[in-house]
Amino acid sequence: MMKVSLPLPLLFVCLLGWSSCTDDDGPPPPDVSDITVNLTVLRFDRALAELDTTDLTTSLAELDRQYGSFTDVFFTHLVPVRRGDFSPAEGRRVLRAYLDYPLTHFVDSLVAQNYGDATGGAGPQVQDLVEQLTTSLRYYRHYFPAAPLPDTLVTYATHFELAAFLYGDGQLAAGLDFFLGPAFDYSQVDPNEPIFSDYLAQSYTPEHFAGKLLRVLLEDRFPPPRSGRLIDYLVYEGKKLYVLERLLPEVPRHVVYEVTEPEMTWLEDNETPIYAYLQREDELYSTDVNKIRKYTGPAPYSVGMPQESPGGAVNFLGRQIVASYVVQHPEVTLAELMGMGDGQEILRGARYKPR
Repeated sequence: MMKVSLPLPLLFVCLLGWSSCTDDDGPPPPDVSDITVNLTVLRFDRALAELDTTDLTTSLAELDRQYGSFTDVFFTHLVPVRRGDFSPAEGRRVLRAYLDYPLTHFVDSLVAQNYGDATGGAGPQVQDLVEQLTTSLRYYRHYFPAAPLPDTLVTYATHFELAAFLYGDGQLAAGLDFFLGPAFDYSQVDPNEPIFSDYLAQSYTPEHFAGKLLRVLLEDRFPPPRSGRLIDYLVYEGKKLYVLERLLPEVPRHVVYEVTEPEMTWLEDNETPIYAYLQREDELYSTDVNKIRKYTGPAPYSVGMPQESPGGAVNFLGRQIVASYVVQHPEVTLAELMGMGDGQEILRGARYKPR
């Protein structure tokens, strides 16, 4: 028998006729209006920008008093003035140099322009972000009733170091310098810096704020696999996407997935070719860490697939497998689903057929 090998782009076109009966719509959003979420917003970014540098000892002590353990995390990991090999006096000199640095003033001015408030409070732009986040946290409490719920959100700004993290006993911290788009062109800071690449920077917008913070919560509650096969990792990423859709039901799907609208359309149109490619290349059960990272991580486009594809296209496949599993096992809660670590078991239980 003659074996015919199609070029990859042609493969992704020819397989579009395959279909399945998987329902992507899912259940309607639950009524969460009776769930109370109290989120205190602390503007560390403004406090640091307005710090009295004539008496840093007193100023730092006041920051510690107002912002608690966040201050220590910030000054140890993001702006490391409290390194173990620094004396207090050296730390103060480093902080003064950081505050005087031109990039610090540039970032502070951008954050103030986008999220400033003359009264020193949250400001209307930040309040909009908090309202979106609060709504999603109501869904989070509904679906994960046993999970701790953060009651504090600290906003900060650095030299574009980190968009979001948890600190203390599970409180939220958000870097407002990562939510200045789309009006702000991040490549003007440094066109050679990978974090400012278009495929990453397109998600540095206010509408991505809640999703990035929810990802941090989910990954803390349900950590990614430490090892395993590609099927385990893509199903894990698929579970996150499936859950995020439930936590952000009013957010456009491409925003939840952190891709562009054309890329989202490409994913929806190419589910079968993605699956066929992984099977043909015998990749689903690969344990090659570097290969898994290339398949599931952010990238301009997905390895082995057309340049119209977004990076991490296999994660959409994982989401579809998870959706099929939920259809087959409606009794499984989202918390139970997230706790399942065997991707092959979920694939088997999904009776998955790509569309």
